[in-house]
Amino acid sequence: MNPSTEALATAARERRERAESAVEKALREARKARTPVSVTSIAKAAGVSTDFIYRHPVLRPQVEALRRARRDNDPTGATGHPDAEAAASTLVRRLTQQLATERRKHREEVTQLRTALETAHGDLLALRRQLADRQ
Repeated sequence: MNPSTEALATAARERRERAESAVEKALREARKARTPVSVTSIAKAAGVSTDFIYRHPVLRPQVEALRRARRDNDPTGATGHPDAEAAASTLVRRLTQQLATERRKHREEVTQLRTALETAHGDLLALRRQLADRQ
């Protein structure tokens, strides 16, 4: 291996080690803080990309385990509570209905606009033909 390749490999290894240390530190702080945990929150706290954590064979399982532990031991009791699930389900249903209504309105509006455009194109064609006949 030539010296420049060795230098690049060394720099990459050191950068990876710094990133791993930062993620481990962020995990320790998240355990102490008892705050909700996600790959995104840990990556942000560590100053690394989420892709780095998702691709890391050791860190990703640690983050996911902590996230699951937080979800299972949610002190508010909101997660998994039947009323909370019913409310979320109702909200999803209501938003889905609103989305369907909006999509239907937009489709109708697009149909009206296309009809108006086709009419305008027809009128333009007729005017061009009249102009051509006069010349």
